[in-house]
Amino acid sequence: MEKSVYVADNLFTKYLTKNDTIMILLLDAGNSFIKWAWLDPSWLKAGSGDSPELTNHDELLHAGEDLLLSLEEAWSEFPVPTQVWLSNVAGDDVLAGLQSWVSEHWACPVEVASSQASFGDVINAYSEPARLGVDRWLGLLAARDAQPGPCAVIDCGSAITVDAMDASGQHLGGLILPGLKMMRDSLYAEAEGVETAEPEQTSAGMLFATNTTTGVEVGSLYAIVAFVERVINDMQKEMGTDLVCILTGGDAEGVLPLLSVEVMHRPSLVLEGLTLYIGREASV
Repeated sequence: MEKSVYVADNLFTKYLTKNDTIMILLLDAGNSFIKWAWLDPSWLKAGSGDSPELTNHDELLHAGEDLLLSLEEAWSEFPVPTQVWLSNVAGDDVLAGLQSWVSEHWACPVEVASSQASFGDVINAYSEPARLGVDRWLGLLAARDAQPGPCAVIDCGSAITVDAMDASGQHLGGLILPGLKMMRDSLYAEAEGVETAEPEQTSAGMLFATNTTTGVEVGSLYAIVAFVERVINDMQKEMGTDLVCILTGGDAEGVLPLLSVEVMHRPSLVLEGLTLYIGREASV
């Protein structure tokens, strides 16, 4: 059967007829960091089932920073992209800042992804699909592409989110709890006598701390690890032992060494999902 490229957004169709000089910049704006990668444009025209090739991954901290100055420092030497695609859960101010910088320096639009009721065989469980965080939605698309069976995506970012999907692609819903920094900051802010200071050097598997700050740092990490292991065990009982769990997010690398359960680490999962949102291979 002849293959062609399915386009998720009509705004992108004009780029499919151009040559490989197209420069596509993918952005994932979270609550603390903006991550990015460049998409190999030949993937959009190849008509193959290969995973998209993302290159030159990097990130910058935007929370509490001067966004425009940070972008200038990080992006001033970038080649000019043909188009910029964005997954944004960082709010309207970050969106406006990105749009302003990109417009001024590159004179191209920022195309913003949004959660949908369905995409291919992935079905959104939310009664109001747009209210599912777009990073979670894109993570599900990438997870489905990587793992066609039952799976769960655990994103260890500013908040920790869990989303489960059955073998048919039906999103079953998820869980949300504070991430590591949020958990630690709330304890420092609300607990009398617990003050933040420079913690001792910690290492994977460290169990006992000899000062309060390190106790908070290690204790909160173990709380996240315990949650992840328990929720994976419970999901496997509910969905079967063939469930594949995908771990992503900025704090995933700190959690991974302490886990006693098997997970797949995909640090660029949201950006991978964004490529599928732009265009995926389909049979016609």
